[in-house]
Amino acid sequence: MRGGNSLNGESDRVSATELRLVRELFPFCFLVGHDYQVVMTGDRLAQFDDRARVGVSFAELFEIERPTGIAGEADILTRLGEVFILKLRARPTLQLRGQFVRISANDDRSGLLFVGGPWINKITELAPLGLELADFPPHDPRGDLLILLQTHESTLADLKLLTVRLRATGAALAERTSEIERELQLRTELEAQLRQSQKMEAIGRLAGGIAHDFNNILMAVQGYVALSLSRVPPTDPVRAWIEEIRKAGDRAANLTRQLLAFSRQQVLRPQPLDLARELRDFEKLLTPMLGERIRLVVDSEEGLGFAWADASAINQIIMNLALNARDAMPNGGALEIRMRIRHDATVDSLRGSGFVEVAVRDTGIGMDEATKLRAFEPFFTTKEPGKGSGLGLAQVYGLVEQCGGMIELESELGKGSVFRVLLPRIEASAATPSNVSSETSAQGGRGERVLLVEDEPLVRKLLEQLFSRAGYQVSSSSEPAEALAIAVRERPFELIVTDVVMAGLTGPELISRIEAVCGEVPTIFMSGHTEDHFIRSGAMGAHQRFMPKPFSPTELLVKVRELLDARSDFLRAPV
Repeated sequence: MRGGNSLNGESDRVSATELRLVRELFPFCFLVGHDYQVVMTGDRLAQFDDRARVGVSFAELFEIERPTGIAGEADILTRLGEVFILKLRARPTLQLRGQFVRISANDDRSGLLFVGGPWINKITELAPLGLELADFPPHDPRGDLLILLQTHESTLADLKLLTVRLRATGAALAERTSEIERELQLRTELEAQLRQSQKMEAIGRLAGGIAHDFNNILMAVQGYVALSLSRVPPTDPVRAWIEEIRKAGDRAANLTRQLLAFSRQQVLRPQPLDLARELRDFEKLLTPMLGERIRLVVDSEEGLGFAWADASAINQIIMNLALNARDAMPNGGALEIRMRIRHDATVDSLRGSGFVEVAVRDTGIGMDEATKLRAFEPFFTTKEPGKGSGLGLAQVYGLVEQCGGMIELESELGKGSVFRVLLPRIEASAATPSNVSSETSAQGGRGERVLLVEDEPLVRKLLEQLFSRAGYQVSSSSEPAEALAIAVRERPFELIVTDVVMAGLTGPELISRIEAVCGEVPTIFMSGHTEDHFIRSGAMGAHQRFMPKPFSPTELLVKVRELLDARSDFLRAPV
């Protein structure tokens, strides 16, 4: 065959006799002209499709199934010599297989001649399709091989495309699987953190409740011990016994303070704090406490600024972490305390200037994963019985939380531990630390009238005796409603001393109602815990003070005298 891209190109010259012979041998043949309209059809083709007549377009009669990639009739010219499979649109189940040949007949009919016949796979398909053996042209096995190869090539191409798509889908699924695994891992970690946080919160509430009740008992014990010591001469042997009771009470009070610190109910007074200077001063106390076998290094980054924290809380935090490190290095080692600015914390600082990080690193025995998970739980300890209360790290946790900070723990068995304390940072220019302090000696009363409101009988009876012995006139009540009636009926009172948490009305609510009738009255709030928002928010007036239980009789009398004298000075000031 001679190829070309136009029906007007080179073609085979055939006579009318040859064309008639083709029609006899190939009853399904047809000829399309220059405009791709049918100009001749075989006898059998018209019997299968009554539209197969002269003048009908090729596209109206046939759909090209092979070779693939042919968009229209014009593309046939580019594939001359290849085997075609055509499907009759009127009979989709009937396919024709053959080739196109460019011809030019003597009767001026020229164009593309389709030479071929029906295409079936089984002899049993003859009857259903209405075909006869005579409908099939003289057989050339090369055509079967060619069409088979074309079919296989097309199938391979489809398989290659499918393989590419499957690989892309597999890669997308693998990536999505990895994302889901990461999300599940993150979810597992967050759930573990939530459970740990909820557990610590529950333990904290329990510890705070125990500390509150215990503080009331300690208040009575320490108070009566102080009163007893004031009556027993130094030479009396009984005094030594009372001193031992006082020491035991002090140790118990220290335990309750640790519990309150863990449960974040200890009252702190955060202020701009120069941590570098604080730790330099504290280093002098740490060195002898650690011993000669532990080397201490304290270092600070330049321009550290100020941390928003409570000075006493910082001392407790560093002390507890240092003691914990010392106990983890029984054979000696190194303890490093390094300070730097952190801007990469997972939570923004409340003050917007990042965090001051205090990293306490030791070269001790380290912790396993199970120990790390429980490190901050109160009463959890790995030390031998009698060598640790299990409250040191719990107190650190609570104090850091109260200062608005965070604590991170890194540890590995045999490689030591690192505790990173993150405290809110403020710029040096914004810091206005106050170093004002005053000392006031306890002085007796001058007959001032004091209203005492306390629902714990042990504490109420103790304070009644204390105020009476100190020269004050005391009226007391165990119920807020009764206290309100006394305050209104027997006014004026120069001072009110009230518990914070009581049935019916809280201390702040009681004072608010009294002052609505009697005006401002100097007030001292006292409590074994500080869950009340009024106390924790620092919303007390200038004429009000707070004292956490337990406190000594001397501390209370000093506070009372200080508050009454400040009130007197204000009233005497010229207008």
